[in-house]
Amino acid sequence: MTSGEAYWDIVWRQFCKNRLSSAALWTLLPLFLLAIFAPVLASNVPFYYRDEHGAIWPWFRALFNPEETVDYWFNLALVAFFPWLVVSAVWCLWGKRKSKRVYLGTLAGLYVGMILALAGIMQIPGVRPDNRYRARTFPEEEFRRGGQVVALYPLIPFGPTEQDMDSPVKPPFYRKPRYVPGTTGPDGQTGEPVLFWRESNDGFPHILGTDDVGRDVLVRMLYGLRISLTVGFVAVGIYMAIGIVLGALAGYFGGIIDMIISRLIEVIMLFPAFFLILTLVGLLGQSIYIIMVVIGLTGWPTIARLIRGEVLKQRNTDYVTAARAAGASDLRIIFRHVLPNAVSPAMVAAPFGIAGAIITEAGLSLLGFGVRLPAPSWGLLLRTGSENYHYWWLVVFPSLAMFITVTAFNLVGNGLRDAMDPRLRI
Repeated sequence: MTSGEAYWDIVWRQFCKNRLSSAALWTLLPLFLLAIFAPVLASNVPFYYRDEHGAIWPWFRALFNPEETVDYWFNLALVAFFPWLVVSAVWCLWGKRKSKRVYLGTLAGLYVGMILALAGIMQIPGVRPDNRYRARTFPEEEFRRGGQVVALYPLIPFGPTEQDMDSPVKPPFYRKPRYVPGTTGPDGQTGEPVLFWRESNDGFPHILGTDDVGRDVLVRMLYGLRISLTVGFVAVGIYMAIGIVLGALAGYFGGIIDMIISRLIEVIMLFPAFFLILTLVGLLGQSIYIIMVVIGLTGWPTIARLIRGEVLKQRNTDYVTAARAAGASDLRIIFRHVLPNAVSPAMVAAPFGIAGAIITEAGLSLLGFGVRLPAPSWGLLLRTGSENYHYWWLVVFPSLAMFITVTAFNLVGNGLRDAMDPRLRI
């Protein structure tokens, strides 16, 4: 152990020794980047569009006015990414050298702070651009005007909810034909042209195929990743906050407070989250917010019990006694001195909780009780594929995406558990 080395530096060093967990952590990075950059990679709204009325930039306006609240926050993360990257590069070159763990943690905190600041700025009247082109369908406009339009689209020119009823349940790499198969055209060779064929995106292949109403599977998986990550992090964030606070209060004060919180933990543990979500969805309707809130409000007892046990061990130590003698308040002792030394079990449980929340959302969507169509979701893709297993791409690709994501979070949790085991630091 290096002299003066902080506890979390030791944990980070031990974690990095686990190659499988380190690889899983870096596997999550491209997943987050795919979720953040989804509108840059795939959208049916052009970056630039010019017709006889002039040039417009509809993609930028659509970025701040998405249909889903989840997309709004990820789009803010997209806008904040580039200034954050510049600040990070400047700090890396000229900033004060710190440990890798502190450096990465500070950068992550800076990024979150910039997103929140941008969200606050967008609430100022007149700052947030309106989406005056919401009702326009640019690919169809290009089709009707016969190529008299100049437009620049993202790499994959399909939207997550864009339907093409001429191309339902098509296999991977399907490309819509420009000419009707089996017919002969005026030139005797090419055949009759398809009546509705758009230059902007019908010539682009559906790399992972289409679903039952012609929506591109790859695009829906990209945007569905946003929903999965949001459900995982928000739900776990809710029950981590509740569990840590209540567990710390129960462990530190004991007595009647401990008894009340312990009985509350036992009552909450009686409610199965999955069936409670089904009941609330039946009463209130499908909503991603119901899923996140119910998982958050029913998952905290496990965290509370872990924190309570750790705080019970810490509350009679010498540093707590010294803090009391120095006149520190109980709340200061709990949140400034005790919790930083007792939060390790909760940190280990968090990645496993995120993985479980992702599976819960997908399972609910598979049963038809999760997110509401036409919102993209991996579970909804699985539901479509489960109706007919001949559409194998609707089962294989979403299942593979869930397997990779959930496995990565579980491996990170395993790495944290091993890194925080004191026996490994002897």
